[in-house]
Amino acid sequence: MQKWLLISCLLILSACTEHAVDINEDYKTRLNTVLGAAPDKPVLNNIQVPVVSQLESQFQISILELGSLGHCKLSNLVAKRNNQLGKTQVASERLKYQIQFVKFAKECLSDSLTKDEALKDTLKSAVLEKQQSLMNEFNYMLFNEAELKGLLQLTSDFLPADSNKYSSASALEALDNLVNIRKQITNQNIDSIDTSSITASLEKLHQNRFIRQLLSSAQLQIAYNQQFTVWVSGFDYMNSVCREGKSKKEAQILNTIFNKFYLNKIQGYQADLTGLLEVTSPMLFELWQAHSKLSDLVDVESKNSLLNQLKQTSKEHVIWWQNFYKACDIRPL
Repeated sequence: MQKWLLISCLLILSACTEHAVDINEDYKTRLNTVLGAAPDKPVLNNIQVPVVSQLESQFQISILELGSLGHCKLSNLVAKRNNQLGKTQVASERLKYQIQFVKFAKECLSDSLTKDEALKDTLKSAVLEKQQSLMNEFNYMLFNEAELKGLLQLTSDFLPADSNKYSSASALEALDNLVNIRKQITNQNIDSIDTSSITASLEKLHQNRFIRQLLSSAQLQIAYNQQFTVWVSGFDYMNSVCREGKSKKEAQILNTIFNKFYLNKIQGYQADLTGLLEVTSPMLFELWQAHSKLSDLVDVESKNSLLNQLKQTSKEHVIWWQNFYKACDIRPL
């Protein structure tokens, strides 16, 4: 009985939650009663994911050499890696291996029990190589690990209009941690990287789809704003609802629709998206900065960013209505 009560409560909450598509389509339906010829739902396109290739190491440690490193943590790390050859290694595990190799190889080089000079030279060269390739490994993870690559893929599970229906905390924590790891790689502070935090961040992004929802929701709202403005711009109100000598009843209906469905609902939703993008975009820019087409979407200084596109398309739509009010001599509600 309690189980069914819980399910019923969840269904009621779901039914009462307004969704991004619903509030925009509602606005469109209301406008259509006066304007007619309503456009279809906007079609969104996935963002192209950058291609980052793996770099293969030029240095190998033989079984005999590995045996002479039994006193080092590096020995177990490489042995475990060798036992997994032929198996697919996910991008995050590959990055973690490279970071741990650098750490353990440095420890091994400073250990007095490591005496083979030729092997020490190989380790030094391997450390230098891996340090130089760590950023490539990090970028490879960004665009190949499911949880990170998925941030760029559209979802129909948009953020609801009610900001109390979702939580961004754990997803933002994950981004912040990945940004810090990238900075540590850039500054060559490899020893301070906690590799377990990489897995923890991916788990948070897997459990909390907020970032993907936000990016998709912003793209959707931008598309709706553009569509609405193009649609109303083709409406000759001066020769129809605002024609001299004609009753302004329909013009007042449009006034009510704009205030009730766009200003009161959609603008509030856009304000939420704007605030969230202002927080999230700088972190995503840090992660994607090596790829200009992608980073441009989250560069708050760029007119092409989702944040500024959202602001601009909303502004353009409101300006049309301001011109409508002025030309029709109607006072906004």
